[in-house]
Amino acid sequence: MTAEQLPLALSLDTEATFDNYYVPHSQQLLVSELRRAALGDGEQFTLLSGDTGRRHLLQACCHLAVSNEKLARYIPLEEVIHFPAEAVLEGVEALDLLCLDDLGAVAGKADWEVALFNVYNRCLSSGTFLVLAAVQAPQSMDVGLADLRSRLQGFSRYRLVEMTESERIKALQHRALERGLGLNDAVAEYIYRRCQRDFSSLFEVLNELDRHSLVQRRKLTIPFVREVMSWT
Repeated sequence: MTAEQLPLALSLDTEATFDNYYVPHSQQLLVSELRRAALGDGEQFTLLSGDTGRRHLLQACCHLAVSNEKLARYIPLEEVIHFPAEAVLEGVEALDLLCLDDLGAVAGKADWEVALFNVYNRCLSSGTFLVLAAVQAPQSMDVGLADLRSRLQGFSRYRLVEMTESERIKALQHRALERGLGLNDAVAEYIYRRCQRDFSSLFEVLNELDRHSLVQRRKLTIPFVREVMSWT
């Protein structure tokens, strides 16, 4: 199996960029270091743990690397776990940047752990920057291969702290601004209080509002938002 035969799910989300990501104070150092890694600077091996924003940030790294004429690949391990590990990871040492998500999905699986240990060694030799990510911190994962556990201990580690409600509202406003939409505090909070609080749901509502706003040539006011949200 070649890289071209991997699932289409491995393709990057076009909206998962650093420009589209609101950076709260708690994540400023983390995002700065991820940007450096994407450009081939800073620490070669990085491990990111946490939930919200993890996938976005890893794909943002790849987008930034590619825009600077580097070779990069994002692989969500949970979505390729039924493929042969060595085949999925074949040739990654030729990349400038490799981002592997969902590390916890393959923890405890001997073939994957051996493959990841080999990837670490190949990246070390080739100079490929490697960013790993998982919901759990590595010490909470059931990694059976002692050599892999040892290597993970040497990664620069960062924890994604969950955003507060006010930060989530600011993230919604930031995404709206990137789309050229004006979203004042009152309207942003109105949206936030009336839909599911996860970013996927919030941004889906924003997409609908953007579409209807363009068609009807109306600004995002509370009456207009209430009308659109009643349809969706």
